[in-house]
Amino acid sequence: MNQKRSSYLTITFSLIAIFLFAITAGCTGAESTKAVATQAPAVSTPVADAVTPVAVSSPAAATTAAPAATTAVASTGQKQTIKISGSTTVLPIVQKAADQYMATHPDADIQISGGGSGVGIQAIGAKTVDIGMTSREVTSAEKAKYPNFVITTVAQDGIAIVVNPANTIPYITLDQAKKIYLGKITKWSEITGADVPGTNNQIVIIGRDSASGTRTYFDETVLLKATPTSKMLEKNSNGAVLQTVAQTPGSIGYISIGFVSSDVKALPIWYNANKIIPASLENVKTKTYPVSRDLYVITNGQPSGLTGDFINYILSADGQKIVSDEGYVTLS
Repeated sequence: MNQKRSSYLTITFSLIAIFLFAITAGCTGAESTKAVATQAPAVSTPVADAVTPVAVSSPAAATTAAPAATTAVASTGQKQTIKISGSTTVLPIVQKAADQYMATHPDADIQISGGGSGVGIQAIGAKTVDIGMTSREVTSAEKAKYPNFVITTVAQDGIAIVVNPANTIPYITLDQAKKIYLGKITKWSEITGADVPGTNNQIVIIGRDSASGTRTYFDETVLLKATPTSKMLEKNSNGAVLQTVAQTPGSIGYISIGFVSSDVKALPIWYNANKIIPASLENVKTKTYPVSRDLYVITNGQPSGLTGDFINYILSADGQKIVSDEGYVTLS
């Protein structure tokens, strides 16, 4: 009996020991599982962190690059172009001013052509240029057609009546000039003191074409709006008139005072109470010379940007020095 009881107790203790061992083992396994489960996020988190900065930084880098490229282009300097056309009288002033302006403004590209005042007015009216040049006033009809015109006086000028240096004529009256251009005086021998040795004294009449502001002003002031003779040879620029008169002994022409050279003879005008008035800058400035006028540039609307800055340059002290250097009368 005691032996059985002893065996029973042994078995019971053995079962209890196995049970406790099983519980202990189960708890240990659970802790191990929990540890592994806890570590999984710990491993994945660094991976996620490594990817996130790459995704965020790419757009930022692209955004920064675009302005940098734009700034680089601006800093290299883009050429800004303005186009100018019109009066060949105003052209020397504007051309010289453009050359000096571009020398200190490398981003400026100023393109200039002649053609006459009429061409310049038409071109600025059509907005095919940025500035029109004219040596005559804009007519009321033109102002009505182009109401946005802004007209700026840049200089003053006189129109010189010129003959070949071989001509002995000492001076001319406005009436004589008028009769010559209307075809009423055809020989130099009809004018006291005039003679062209070695010729038949036949007068060769040189004038400007219909687009010329100088022609318009001469026709209005000297011819009193009469139509010149059909025998007049029309030239398209001051330079062409100058060259023709210089090469033709019996010729007469008219040019801007700014173009007068030793190749021709500029005639004083007998005018107003028997005064002989030379075609000089001083007489233009004092307005005693009877055939003088203002010179203009025109914009379609208020000038701004490069156009406005360039016009201001012509009006500046440096620009007006160019006016004087080119043989015209300054505004001051």
